Amino acid sequence: MATTTEADKVAYCDCMEQVKRRLRLIRLATTGRIRTSDEGADAEFACLQLRRALELTAFATLAANRERYSEIRVDVENEWRAKRILDRLTQLHPDFYPVPVSPTRVGPGRWHFSAITDGYLTKDEFVELYDKCSDVLHEWNPFRSGRRQIDLRMSIDEWSARIERLLEFHRVRLVDQEDVLLVRLADPSDGKTHVLTGTPQAG
Repeated sequence: MATTTEADKVAYCDCMEQVKRRLRLIRLATTGRIRTSDEGADAEFACLQLRRALELTAFATLAANRERYSEIRVDVENEWRAKRILDRLTQLHPDFYPVPVSPTRVGPGRWHFSAITDGYLTKDEFVELYDKCSDVLHEWNPFRSGRRQIDLRMSIDEWSARIERLLEFHRVRLVDQEDVLLVRLADPSDGKTHVLTGTPQAG
């Protein structure tokens, strides 16, 4: 049976810390505290941070299921395509995607985690945003007809907020394991990402 090690949890936390860094940079860019004299370059910078946040989220899910993932991808340390990671994890474990939750204490050492149902980045939106950011970051082919125009559908701030709502407090189901990971992006005690292992109970 696959296991998630303490080193895997540390790797997960490291990815989440980098996600927070990317989200902070987006806020600096969209509020004008980081700015160039080129509006297009500012948008590209913000989209780069969005895409990096998505890549880091994919790498975190890889870390949580590293042992099983390595069975289908031997050189797992060389994996770099976020969408490919998601596709392969879906084949391996359809329920891998983080689930945003809201915690409620129900007794000593016992908590209930209700799934948040809206306002977060869904798996389909993950793929959508990743592709849109890629379009922004790639140079425009001069032989393509028409004016370069990319519709992000939502503002950069809105996309960033959806990522943050997904990850602020979330649950991760593990391949072939009863336990789940419970992840808090910024714990009040120190502002850092904390990961706990929990065992779901019926009722």
